[in-house]
Amino acid sequence: MPTRARKPPWLYFPPIVTKYLLRLTGYASLAVLLVAHCGAAQDAPPPAPQVPEATVQLQMAAMNGDLAAVAAAITARVPVDAPGEARMTALGVAALYGRADVIRALASAGADVSADQDGETALAVAAHEGHTAAVEALLAAGANVNVKDQDGITPLMAAASSNRAGAIRALLGKGADVNATNGDGATALIAAAYGGHAEATDALLAGGAETAVRDRAGRTALMASALGGNAAVTRLLMDHKADAQIEDNNGMNALVYAASTGQDAVVSVLQKAGVTKGADMALAFAVRGCRIPLATSLLASGASLAADLNGDHLLMLAAGANCAEGVDWLLKRGMNVNLAGDDGMTALMRAAGEGFADMVALLLARGADMELQNKDNQSAWLFAAMGNHTDVVDLLRADREAREKKKPATPARR
Repeated sequence: MPTRARKPPWLYFPPIVTKYLLRLTGYASLAVLLVAHCGAAQDAPPPAPQVPEATVQLQMAAMNGDLAAVAAAITARVPVDAPGEARMTALGVAALYGRADVIRALASAGADVSADQDGETALAVAAHEGHTAAVEALLAAGANVNVKDQDGITPLMAAASSNRAGAIRALLGKGADVNATNGDGATALIAAAYGGHAEATDALLAGGAETAVRDRAGRTALMASALGGNAAVTRLLMDHKADAQIEDNNGMNALVYAASTGQDAVVSVLQKAGVTKGADMALAFAVRGCRIPLATSLLASGASLAADLNGDHLLMLAAGANCAEGVDWLLKRGMNVNLAGDDGMTALMRAAGEGFADMVALLLARGADMELQNKDNQSAWLFAAMGNHTDVVDLLRADREAREKKKPATPARR
């Protein structure tokens, strides 16, 4: 019998940004478990609780679209709403496999179209899988087009999350609320944009989806498209007057979202639209991600080399990311190799504390001063020693010794 496992995708932003979760693109894998018959060897233990054989046979028939076998089971009064080992009824199985004729037969026999299918409804299952005919059959049988699961996810959101434009249009045609929100405040449009689904996004916008809706974290569909990385989706949203200046609850807009995850094509779309707000934060994320071509583009469009993240200036971010290309890029643009942050930290201190020996060597070669101390009187040497980075300590010792040798000799006293 069929079993379904949902694995919600997690997208982790850099630690100082936000952790972005949309369960809407979950659902994931499907495996088919064939039940052994006729005395064949079976190693797997029987399911607990044991599913009656008649129910197993009905669900197998529903899965295979065997209308005659389904009709025979109905005639034999097999309970049509009995769940199988996957916690789905025969109707849910038919929805999963797009068996519209079976759905109609079961519904005519009294099957409950709103029965729980492992946490969803049959309509949501069919919508997510893109079985438009099954969606239409369920709606004709009285399924609630705006039903929500325990997380507030509607069939329209389920269809949007898997780019099922046909199912979206069928649902909208029967009155689906295009701007309904789930438990996190996300809409079907946000789900489609996050998935990078242009067809679904287009269908939803045509159906009246609003681009300005914000989830509980203040995120819009445009921000979601920046994560999804499909520039075509971003263009669609911009063409429908999506506001790129809107910031989420942490002060970040779509440009920052795109830059922080390296979505160069999305950044380009936003830049061509004249978006400059958030450019400094976007540049800081680009440098910390060692995305130097992107950083170059952002700088050319107006971002400032004075940008920082939580007080860490760009050179410190590059050094902390062990990004030699970024350090070279910044120094060539005139950044002081010994520039200190508000707490007195320098790029050399950061690299030494992380144990990045090659980065330490690069910074020393470019004139970094190992004797500088932060506001807590800590030097690069101390950071390296505290981290037990002996190779860095050796580099610093060699640098100090080399500088000592270059000092003019003190005249001997007479």
